[in-house]
Amino acid sequence: MPNGRCYRHGGASTGAKTPEGRERAARANWKHGRYTARAIALRRMIAKAGRDLEEMIRATEALMDSRQN
Repeated sequence: MPNGRCYRHGGASTGAKTPEGRERAARANWKHGRYTARAIALRRMIAKAGRDLEEMIRATEALMDSRQN
């Protein structure tokens, strides 16, 4: 073998050496992306939009209640 290991008992791969190979290996091992910075930022933005919407609903309800009394 080119790496000097026994072809049958040489052990596991030592991994990609070139930057292109490392990038290809990282993409091939991609599982879901749930914890990427982009996904986390998106979830935070959605949560904030939900909180803002709830606040607007409460304010509207309070305004409607004050007009009825």
